[in-house]
Amino acid sequence: MTTRPPHVIDPYQPTPARLHNVFLRGKDHYETDKALADALSSSTLRPALTESRRFTRRAVEYLSDHHGVSQFVELGCGLPHAPEIHDLAGQHNSTARTLYVDTDILAATHGRAMLHEPPRRFFTDTDITDTDAIMRDITTVMDMTAPAAVCVSGTAELIADAPTVLAELTERLPVGTWLVLTHVTDEFYPQHIQAAADSLACVGIPYHPRGRDEITAMLAGYELLAPGLVAPHRWAPNPNRDDDGDGEGVRRLSAIAPRHRAAWNLSAYAAIGQLRPVGVRGGR
Repeated sequence: MTTRPPHVIDPYQPTPARLHNVFLRGKDHYETDKALADALSSSTLRPALTESRRFTRRAVEYLSDHHGVSQFVELGCGLPHAPEIHDLAGQHNSTARTLYVDTDILAATHGRAMLHEPPRRFFTDTDITDTDAIMRDITTVMDMTAPAAVCVSGTAELIADAPTVLAELTERLPVGTWLVLTHVTDEFYPQHIQAAADSLACVGIPYHPRGRDEITAMLAGYELLAPGLVAPHRWAPNPNRDDDGDGEGVRRLSAIAPRHRAAWNLSAYAAIGQLRPVGVRGGR
C-alpha cells in the first residue's frame, strides 16, 4: 500500500489486501472484493499472485534452512493466511523474529491482534514509501548484525515509484541482507494484465506491472541465487526437506508448493538476492 487509507473500513470500496485475501481463498473480505476478484477470474493476474505467495513461503523456508536467516520483514503483508512467515520461520528457529508492515486498516487490525500472541512478532502500519520510517521500524525490532530478509511480494505493483523506493531502502539496509521479491509483469499475457490493471484503476487501485528489464534494475544491488529472476513457480520447493514420517511434512509443504504447470509462462517474476557491498554492485 502506498497511501494511508481512511480510519474507517469501507465495505463498498475494494482494497488490495482484501482482494489478495479472496485470491488466496481467505475469509477476510467483503462482497465488493469478491465481485472484483470474480471479474478478474479469467485473467492471468490471479495465478500470478497466488504463485507469488507460494514462492515467498518457499523462499522463507529456503533462507531459514540454507542460510540461517531467522529475521524476516514483510512489506505489504496483507491479511493473514496460513502458513504465515512467522509460522514457517518458527519451524526452523524458535527465536525467529518477524516484522509485518501494512497500512490497510483491516490488515492493521489483524496485525495488532497478533501482538497479543507469543513474542517476536511485530506489526507496524508505516507507509512503505517512507523508507526512513521503515528503517526505524526494522532497526527497532531486528538485530542488524544478524541475517535478515525483506520480503516484497504483491506490493511493488501498487507503488508508482517502486524502483525508487526499493533503491532508497537498499541504500539503508546492511550488506548481506536478503531480498525476496516478486513482481507481476505484462510481458507474457499483456492483454490480460493490462485489462486487469485497467479494472483495478477503475475502482481506485492503481496497478503497475513491469517488464523484466525494469525488475532486473530493481535488483541491481543484489547477488541473485540460482536460478536468478524467473517465474515464481519455477522456484522449486526444497527437495531435501525431511518428512516427519506421519505425512505432516508433506501436508505442510503442499500448502506452499507450486500449482502452476512448470511448462507454462506466468505473469510474474521472482527472485531471492543478497545485498552486496557497494564496490561490487552492478546490473544483472
